[in-house]
Amino acid sequence: MKTLTLLLSLFIFSSASFAVNSSVKKQSASYPAVSIRDIQYSPPESLAIADSLQSNIPSRWTLQLGQYVNDTVTVTAVCVVPGKVITFTQAGFTMLLSDTGAGQFQKIKERNSSKLSNYCNDAMDATPWAGVFVRASSDTTTHINDGFLNVQCGDIIRMTGVVTDFPLTSMNSATQFQPIPGIPIEIIGSQDGHQPISVTVADFYNGLFPNGTVRYSTGEQYEGVLVEMTNVKVSARVNTARGTFMFVDEAGNSMTTYDASRYFTLGHGTVPVPPDSVYLNYVWPRIQTGTVIDTIRGFITTVSGGENPRGYRLAPIYRGDIIIGYQPPLVTSHRRYPVIVPSDSTARITCIVREGENPVNAVQLFYRVNYGVFQPLSMAATSGDTLYEAVIPQQSVNSFVNYFIKVADDNDSVTILASSATDGSQLDTSKGFFFYTVLNRALTIADIQYTPFLNGRSGYIGAVIPVSGFVTADTAHLRSTPLTGGGTSTWYIQDSSTAWNGIWVVGAESLLASTKNNDNITVTGTIQEQFSVTRIGAVSNVVINSTGNPLRNPISLTTGTFGPSVGNGNPIAEPFEGGLVALDSVTVTNVFPTFADPTEYEVDDGTGPIIVRRDGKNTYSNVEADTIFGYTILRQGDKIGRLVGVMYFANNRYKIVPRTNSDFIDVMHVGVLEREQTLPEGFVLHQNYPNPFNPSSNIRFAIASSDFVSLKIFDVLGREVATLVNETLEAGTYTAKWNATGVPSGMYFYRLSSGTNTETKKMVLLK
Repeated sequence: MKTLTLLLSLFIFSSASFAVNSSVKKQSASYPAVSIRDIQYSPPESLAIADSLQSNIPSRWTLQLGQYVNDTVTVTAVCVVPGKVITFTQAGFTMLLSDTGAGQFQKIKERNSSKLSNYCNDAMDATPWAGVFVRASSDTTTHINDGFLNVQCGDIIRMTGVVTDFPLTSMNSATQFQPIPGIPIEIIGSQDGHQPISVTVADFYNGLFPNGTVRYSTGEQYEGVLVEMTNVKVSARVNTARGTFMFVDEAGNSMTTYDASRYFTLGHGTVPVPPDSVYLNYVWPRIQTGTVIDTIRGFITTVSGGENPRGYRLAPIYRGDIIIGYQPPLVTSHRRYPVIVPSDSTARITCIVREGENPVNAVQLFYRVNYGVFQPLSMAATSGDTLYEAVIPQQSVNSFVNYFIKVADDNDSVTILASSATDGSQLDTSKGFFFYTVLNRALTIADIQYTPFLNGRSGYIGAVIPVSGFVTADTAHLRSTPLTGGGTSTWYIQDSSTAWNGIWVVGAESLLASTKNNDNITVTGTIQEQFSVTRIGAVSNVVINSTGNPLRNPISLTTGTFGPSVGNGNPIAEPFEGGLVALDSVTVTNVFPTFADPTEYEVDDGTGPIIVRRDGKNTYSNVEADTIFGYTILRQGDKIGRLVGVMYFANNRYKIVPRTNSDFIDVMHVGVLEREQTLPEGFVLHQNYPNPFNPSSNIRFAIASSDFVSLKIFDVLGREVATLVNETLEAGTYTAKWNATGVPSGMYFYRLSSGTNTETKKMVLLK
């Protein structure tokens, strides 16, 4: 059993595991033979820490890693899902493997064969820690020659490969086994197949995403394992184009699917092999909010990108892996007329109701005034049997009204629609209701933004109105088009430096381009929710009321106000969406927190990290290559005395968007690099000085030729603490300075890498 010392070596010492010449045949015997359990197993104490931290400290992502990551090993395993089924690679060069041996499986005593999928014969159940996902490299021809596509379900094989983890630096990563091209895959026997093991949603996630927590201590053991869940309900479609949806158990714990084989994606453009278009068209239209799923099967994985924070994902594979249960009635398309209700008007509420497996027998609207007792109103069918309506009586000015719709069928199955949310909270009255305040005046930004409920939705979606405010971002401050699809565009306005008083504005540049920061303007547009961000969209008119007004003052807040576990609608964070905020004394803690999105980095003032987006027109970057544009590179450990920006929300995270360089105040780089005039001494790493030190120390090194140089600091557990150098340097002798302010006392390691050279030394921080 390897120790944490070897885990440290994963980060500190270079590995030759990847230096493979695929044109040379190698034998499996050249590498250590291990079991899949050996590869996957993580100590329970480490996973317990991961439970408590979640993803608040990205450098702790190694807590859920096994002991063989980045090692080349040989496994003997049974094929559970062969190639050309799971479509994570374009050519379908993937596989699902499981450990062999009687000790790794349990005999199934009873199973309803009518519910079985296309897995191997009904003989054994999978067990924890025993599964792994195989993902081949792009060397297709060599993998074919190695026998990758010869392997069938139930074959016992011997395969040599590199243990990897994807996506890197995320706590929500999954172990993958990458076969080495040029080493043949040996088929050495066969074994009766096995079926998914029964698990619960609560094994993987506690609560409703994104406000809940990932359960590493009980979920990690099922990574790469076939599992089965029963009696869950669809709560929201997550990504229709990719066929994913979120489902909940009876306790309100949530999990999201991932379409690994594309059997469950309607209209994606890739038909499963063999073609099964009938099944595509049969299943997906029935996956609606409220759909009861009797049984859902698949393997446990994770994904990269904006959906990575969802944690473990259940990936169905074959036709029959999703068995629809009882279909309840469906209620959608809520509308209120008028959207803004004055004291001399009633409020007509309409919705569309469709029956499930049984006829609808009651459609009711429940409303209350000023948090009084809910009053029921029968909703009458007004157009065929789908459009229903009811009328809330007139109320006095400033009355606060909220309501929800309840539909029941002949089987007493009930569906509730309580808000316009799309994340599943629309089914849950504990997350809030539709609402409005009776007003005899025009709406303000605060009226539009305010919500007392966790669903985070405005009470006036769909209203076309004029609204006034001071411009806080214009074409000189933000980009017209964000750097990626996860960002914000140009204009923001706010009418005071208090909560609920900032908002995003979206419209044609020809209408808005004449506005400048600090102008007081009136825009006419539609109140919208775009990816859970309230905004004024489809702007049709702009009036400039005054110019040259004083600067708007940002509201000073802590980074923890907007941390990773703070979801949409959070009552502490939501009031500042669209507003101008300031964060004091922050440190850059992660330069690439979002996989495959280089436009984001994280800062933290000690209360929890917040993502910074680079949609502003400033010259601060987290991408080393941007030095060619004259940008100032921010590296891990750099300090910012005060960071100002507008508050945005995307991909389940609140994000601050600094505008120009003036929003970065008192930036201090911890890794100050100086080049000496002396000739280089070859590749040399000197002992730091002073040592021990407090709070800063100098690290002198030399390189003999121009090359890419990395100088990083690690703690005793192998966790990266700071990056001092990460760029191409000319031959020479350099001194880098590390300022360890805010870093605890202890022993640290610094590693210098240049070309094929790597050296590591110790140093001691003593406070």
